[in-house]
Amino acid sequence: MPASPVAAVPPPLDAGARDALPAPPTGEPPLDLVHLARQTDGDAALQQELLALFDKQSRSLLALASDLSAERQRRADAAHQLKGSALAMGAGAVARAAALVETGLAEGSASPEALESAIAALAAAVAAACSVVAKLRD
Repeated sequence: MPASPVAAVPPPLDAGARDALPAPPTGEPPLDLVHLARQTDGDAALQQELLALFDKQSRSLLALASDLSAERQRRADAAHQLKGSALAMGAGAVARAAALVETGLAEGSASPEALESAIAALAAAVAAACSVVAKLRD
């Protein structure tokens, strides 16, 4: 049986690994359309509605998670919410990147450079997923 295109979100990083906060793996589609179809029971109208919501919500949550003037817990909560939204939509790379940002912010143990790198990876994953959404909505 082939592996699922959406991998599980990794467990929290141990203290030694947190400073690295690696970028999520590549090679998977930004949005798993088979997963989305299963989640919506094939309802095309519902899929379009969810795609529009994900597009809007992922951008605003990314902005909050990236906002250096916001308190860390609020930023971590935004990353957590983005992770959940991405998992529901089949955006595995977004979910994994958001999980890394969430962990780095919530535990406060990641270096500023590692956190900046994780946020950049999250921004790239969100941009890729939103690009697919835009093509599907055209």
